[in-house]
Amino acid sequence: MRHHIPHIALALFVSTATLVAQTDDPAVTSWRLNLDGTKGHSNNSAVHNVVSNIEADILRERYTPAHVFVEAEGVPSHEVGPWPGNPNMIAARGWTWRIPRNPAPATLYNYETPLGQIGTMINGVPMYNTKDGRSYLFRGVWEQDAIWFEGATMDVGLGHPQNAGDYHYHSHPVKLAQQVGQNGVDHSPILGFAFDGYPLYGPYGFSNPDGTGGVRRMESGYAHRNMTQRHTLPDGTQLSQYYWGPDVSASYPLGCYIQDFEYIAGSGDLDEFNGRFCVTPEYPQGTFAYFATIDSSGQPQFPYLLGPTYYGIVDTANIVPGGGHIGVPNQATDWNPFSIYMNDVEAGGTARIAIGNCGAGSDVFFAWSLKGAGPVNTPWGVGSLTPPISNIGPFIASASGFVSTTASVPTTLLGKTIYTQAVSTPPGATSLLSSPSRVTVQ
Repeated sequence: MRHHIPHIALALFVSTATLVAQTDDPAVTSWRLNLDGTKGHSNNSAVHNVVSNIEADILRERYTPAHVFVEAEGVPSHEVGPWPGNPNMIAARGWTWRIPRNPAPATLYNYETPLGQIGTMINGVPMYNTKDGRSYLFRGVWEQDAIWFEGATMDVGLGHPQNAGDYHYHSHPVKLAQQVGQNGVDHSPILGFAFDGYPLYGPYGFSNPDGTGGVRRMESGYAHRNMTQRHTLPDGTQLSQYYWGPDVSASYPLGCYIQDFEYIAGSGDLDEFNGRFCVTPEYPQGTFAYFATIDSSGQPQFPYLLGPTYYGIVDTANIVPGGGHIGVPNQATDWNPFSIYMNDVEAGGTARIAIGNCGAGSDVFFAWSLKGAGPVNTPWGVGSLTPPISNIGPFIASASGFVSTTASVPTTLLGKTIYTQAVSTPPGATSLLSSPSRVTVQ
């Protein structure tokens, strides 16, 4: 069945619903679960021939009191490729990431973010640090900044594959951010988790760490060093001539090497780890959180995701040789929430909407708002939509508790955020509200 999402909401959505959640831990609830077998896609035929055979996003999630285990092939559901000048091809990688549910600050030393994966985005795609693995004259000192030296090889989602086929992001994953409703008005959503268990948010946070002052872009505390010659390190170490880098020039401008940057305490919102302890929508009591930093024009801002070191104690099983393929304990519990999974939400196109774990034979309504994420109080529970609210349905859930539908997206919604939630009434049972979801129309 195909429906039309109007520009103006038509009716207030109310239902006999009470909010039921298996857990409210964001480390469990934040992942982009693939509910309908969506596969990768690309506008490039060679890339599409590969990714269209690979299931996208998170394929299975399980958890224990200590950890969350997420399984993914490392292919996102947003468009990927091509990668000009990059001969590598994306591949299915069979990742199983293990994320600590009870993160703690490092006390003895802060673990350096390594080459390769340093965390995972909520779609199962690994995040990498600032480096591209090379240095000036291969002497291990002036390390190349991946955004500067490899930026031209990145696709519309700011990702690219390395030689083993690992698709990854070095900076703010713009297409993923749109898929989960980042808009610069609301606090950014969680985009991923570092391997110390702390969340990575998009660029926008509350002005004040206590959650007050509105929402604004978070400023990195890193800046270009004031220099014309690369003879010293950021900590003042004088280098022997053998380890000098090239003089600053049009060919080697400030910012093309990692050591061109220095952290200046108090100069931005974030610390040397590219994070801060703060209140967020998912952590009303506060948490340490990393932020994906961008500048005022929307371009990636150093150090992009995490700083040179982690804030917390790292689960190194994800990053040792062969890491990211971790066994899951038999006692782990599957996470199968009543949730919404949307794809292809593009202006002038047809959005695909999947609603999972509704309850067999349930009457299901899909509701949305253009005004915000609520809350809205009703006699039956608290909804996460701001009136006016529209809905389509009812749909009858399959025997497996699944609903699939489509909706036309008017061109007038380009750049707008759609806030969504579903309600399910299983036969003879209490109505349930799904976890809320949002998407920014591309």
